[in-house]
Amino acid sequence: METRHRKNLLEKNIEIAIKKLNIFTVEDLEILLEKSKIEIIPILEKLTSKNIIRDNGDSYIYIPQISKSKEKTIESDSDCMRHMLPFQVKKPKEVFPKYINELDGFIDYFFAPPETKQNIKDMFKLLKQTQGMNERELKKTLKTANITLNKYNKFKYEISRNGLINLVGSETREPGEIYYFFKEYYLSPKQYSLSEARELAIQRFERLIKIKINRAKVSSAKTYLRWVKKEYSDNKIEKFRNLNFSRFDTENFFHE
Repeated sequence: METRHRKNLLEKNIEIAIKKLNIFTVEDLEILLEKSKIEIIPILEKLTSKNIIRDNGDSYIYIPQISKSKEKTIESDSDCMRHMLPFQVKKPKEVFPKYINELDGFIDYFFAPPETKQNIKDMFKLLKQTQGMNERELKKTLKTANITLNKYNKFKYEISRNGLINLVGSETREPGEIYYFFKEYYLSPKQYSLSEARELAIQRFERLIKIKINRAKVSSAKTYLRWVKKEYSDNKIEKFRNLNFSRFDTENFFHE
């Protein structure tokens, strides 16, 4: 709770600062707020996605917001009475799981081998396809998919009872998304260090899946660097990490 409060406070302070600065860099905020890049950058990415600021490559630009009047909602007498009750009996309702992150064991799914993940995907597609089918239609569909009724029922029961916990197995693999995010940060002219690029990549992955993950399960920054060097030459890495001014429009620098 304290960590969340600090994050909200930092986000508020950043919003105040960027409105005053208008055009700014990460380094400006580091000096002004006395916070690290690791704390600042995820908030800037969030503000960029909300179209509050624009990433201009080597700097950011604040986008003035148009204020909208908020309409007040008036609660009816029944609403007021409902809020006064000490508890409210829940009415029975159908449950529609829509996203995989709604299921227990979701984080383990991302660390499962590709073949395990594919099997789970296939079974979910089958569950969706067969929803509401009568027994005859179900057996026909399962036969076409080469899936036994016993396997189908076991998977369905396991998902309903325990989520993904017992389906992902004990073998773990690192999710490839983190490495791809690492490359995006490290191979940029903002020249993030190895440790900064790794941490930012993990944080971005956590925002994607909406769950905190154990850092010990993720490869080290040095391991990521070895992987990058297998993909790109030192010369190419150097080019990615430095701005190229050769095409800068100096002729129209003061164009009016």
